[in-house]
Amino acid sequence: MVQLRGSGAEPLKAEDPRRIGPVPLAGRLGAGGMGRVYLGVHEGRYVAVKQLRSSVVGEDDEDFLRRFGHELDNLSRLPAEATAPLLVSDRTARPPWFATAYVPGLTLAQAVELHGGALPARALWLLLREAAAGLAAVHALDMVHRDLKPSNVMLTVDGCTLIDFGVARAAEQSQLTRTGMVVGTPAYMAPEQALGARTLSGATDVFALGSVLAYAASGQAPFGNESGHGVLYRIVHEQPDLEPLRELEPDLAAIVTACLDKDPEGRPTAAELLIRAEEHGPFTPPLWPEAVAERLSARAAFAADVQDIDAPTLPLTGGTPEPENEPENEPKAEPQARPDAEREPERQPEPEPEPDRKPSQGKKSKPKTERRRTRVLFAAVPVVVVVGGTTLAVQYLPHTSSPPRARPRTGRGCGGVRSWAWTSCP
Repeated sequence: MVQLRGSGAEPLKAEDPRRIGPVPLAGRLGAGGMGRVYLGVHEGRYVAVKQLRSSVVGEDDEDFLRRFGHELDNLSRLPAEATAPLLVSDRTARPPWFATAYVPGLTLAQAVELHGGALPARALWLLLREAAAGLAAVHALDMVHRDLKPSNVMLTVDGCTLIDFGVARAAEQSQLTRTGMVVGTPAYMAPEQALGARTLSGATDVFALGSVLAYAASGQAPFGNESGHGVLYRIVHEQPDLEPLRELEPDLAAIVTACLDKDPEGRPTAAELLIRAEEHGPFTPPLWPEAVAERLSARAAFAADVQDIDAPTLPLTGGTPEPENEPENEPKAEPQARPDAEREPERQPEPEPEPDRKPSQGKKSKPKTERRRTRVLFAAVPVVVVVGGTTLAVQYLPHTSSPPRARPRTGRGCGGVRSWAWTSCP
C-alpha cells in the first residue's frame, strides 16, 4: 500500500477503480460535479488521472466528444515550459479520462487559509509574476483560461502554477451552451464575461487575475464572494473593494485597479504585468510564508519518492464505473504537472498480463435518485444561474448600458512559464 502522507490525497474508497487504462491508482485527490481526480503512477512518476463521471457523457454525445477532444488537443499544443503536458489519455473510453503529471502544491485558497489571512506583500508580487508569466505564454498562442480563481492557482516550492479542470468544463459546456449559457465562477468573472460575450480575450484573464490578487491580500473577492446575481451586478456596474490591498501595498493596488477596468481595452496585458512584477524581485527561497512553505516541502518530498503501486491488471477501459450519487466536493489539492515533463499525448500501452491475480471488486453503491440542478430567476440582473460544483453556468439577456471609453494600450508581448488546461478563443 502506498503511504499517502504529504501527498494531499485520500485513500481510495471501495467504489473507486484500482486502475484506469494502464495507470494503477494510489489515492483520490479530489472529486466534483464533473469528475474525479486520482493519484496514480505512470512510467515511474506520479500522475494526476482525471476521469469524467459516467452521467456527464451521454450515449453518442457527439458535441461532448468534440469539446473533450478539443480540450485535449489544446493541452498538447502548449509548450512544456508553459503547461503541464498531457501524458496519456483515452477520449473514447466510457467514461473518458486523461492524465498529467502530479504537481505537489497547495491552491491559493488553501494557502490563505493555512496562513491565517492575507499573504505578505513580497508573496503578492511573486504571485503576480508567476501568474502573469503563465498567462502571457498562453495568450501568445491566442488561447484564454476563462476560469482563473483562487482554487485554480497552485503554489509550489518553486513558484506558482495555474491550473484548471478544463476538460471537465468542456463536458459542462456541451450540456449548457446549447441553451446559450456560459460557464465560469461569478465572483471572478470579467464584465464582458458576466454579460455573456461570445468572444473573450486575454483581457478577460487579466481581470480575473486582478480579482485573485485582491483575494490574496484580504481573503475576500473584491466584488463579494457570493455566487448569485448580486456579485454579477457589482462586477458590471460598481467599483471593487481594494482597501485592504491599498493599506498593504499601494503600488500593487494601483496595478490591480488597472486590471479591474470595466473596459477590456483599458487593462494591461499579461506580458506588461510580468515586466512590472519583475521590478520587485529578485525572489529567493523560501518563496512563501513559513506555514505554507512547510506544507509545500512535505508535498515535494512525497513527489520525489515514487512508490510502487500493487494494483490488478484490468482490460484497457476507463476503469470501474462510479456511482452517480456522490456529493459534489471541491478537490482538496488540485493536481498539476511539472513544466519540464515530456509530453506523450494519446498513448495507451498494453499492460502486462498477470494471470494469477484477479481484479479487486469495489462495493456497489445503492442507486439513488439523481439530484436535479436548481434554476433561480432574478430580476435585478436578468440571469439564470445553474449551480454545478464550484463553477456556474449563467444565461444572460442583452445589456443596454454604454461601455466605458476605451483607452490606448501599449504593445503586447509574450512571457514565460507554467499553466495548463486552456480553452481557445472562439
